[in-house]
Formats: sequence, C-alpha cells, structure tokens
Amino acid sequence: MTNPVTVRYMSRSELESLMYSLTAASNNEQAQLFEAIARRLLEIMEQESRR
Repeated sequence: MTNPVTVRYMSRSELESLMYSLTAASNNEQAQLFEAIARRLLEIMEQESRR
C-alpha cells in the first residue's frame, strides 16, 4: 500500500517507477498538473544523470 508515509522511505528507483505508473483522472486538473510536474522532473533528472 502506498501512502505519504511509505513514499518517504522509497528509493529513487521506486519513486520513478511509481510516478511513471500513475495517471491522473482527466477531470482532475490538479492531478493532471501534478502528473506533468512529476514527469518533467523525471526528465530533468534523467538528463542530468547522463552528463
């Protein structure tokens, strides 16, 4: 079960996997915004790790 407490103890790879697996409901604009932010953050982290 994933909740705010368990997320604090997840590894980077677990968090990345979780963020890629979640999809916001089309009628929830805040969830869509958060999903876009999370995906962009992952992209930036991947770009920086390649340097």
